[in-house]
Amino acid sequence: MARSTITDLIFSWTRPAPTSRRHRNLDVDIYDVGEALAIAGEASITGTSDTNTDPDLTIQVGEEGKRFQVHKDLFMAKSKFFKAAACSSSHFREGVERLVRLPEIDVESMKRLIRWFYEAYLDLPTDIISDEGYEITLNLLNAADFLEIPVVINIITKATQNYIWKCKTWKRDMEEATADEQKKVDLMCRLYECGGKIDAERLNAYLENLRDAHKMGLFINAVKEVEDCHPEFFNDTMVAVYSTV
Repeated sequence: MARSTITDLIFSWTRPAPTSRRHRNLDVDIYDVGEALAIAGEASITGTSDTNTDPDLTIQVGEEGKRFQVHKDLFMAKSKFFKAAACSSSHFREGVERLVRLPEIDVESMKRLIRWFYEAYLDLPTDIISDEGYEITLNLLNAADFLEIPVVINIITKATQNYIWKCKTWKRDMEEATADEQKKVDLMCRLYECGGKIDAERLNAYLENLRDAHKMGLFINAVKEVEDCHPEFFNDTMVAVYSTV
C-alpha cells in the first residue's frame, strides 16, 4: 500500500442547509469537525486535566528521541494507549523519569497530536493529494491508530470523505491522475483498517463525478492495486460502483 498523509479544505464550498443531524455532521469543513462530533454525541475532545499544573510526563518520540513535556492525566483520558502505558513497564518508566518512549511515532505527527490534546484542534494539510500532504496525513492516521485515539481517526475520516466528495477534476496526464487516485484509495482503505468508514453518500457522489468525467477506470484499477484490501472497504466500494454504473 502506498505511504503518506491527508487534508483540510482544498476547495472552498457552500455548506447546504442540514436536513438532519446526520447530514449536519457530514457537511462540515475540517475546522468544524470537533464541534460536529460533540453535537453528534460521539465524543468530547476538550481537556479534562488541570493544565495549569506543571507537566508530569515526558514523551520521547521518533528515532531522534525528541522529548515533550505533557500532562499525564490529560493524555490518559484521551488515549487508550497512554492509559494502558501507565501500567506497562515496556513503554512507561514509573518513578522519577515518568517517561514514555515512542520510537514508532514521528515527531511531526506528535506535534500535531499534542496541539489537539491541548487545543482540540487537529492541524491537517490542505491538500490530501500532494506528496507532502498525503505523507503528513497518513503518518498522523498511523500515529492515532497506534496511540488508540478514535476521535482523531474519526476527524481524519470525515476530512477525507469531504475531500473526495468535492473532487470534480483530475489531472490531464494519465500517469499523474492514476497516482493521485491510488493515494485516495490507499488512504480510504487505511482508514477502514483503523476503524473508520467512508459515508456511502460521499462515496457515491464521488463515483458519480468519476463516471461523468469518464475516469471510473482510475478508481477501479486503484482498488485492484491495494494489497490485502480491507474486506469492508472492498465491499462498500463495489456496492458504490455497482449502484453508480
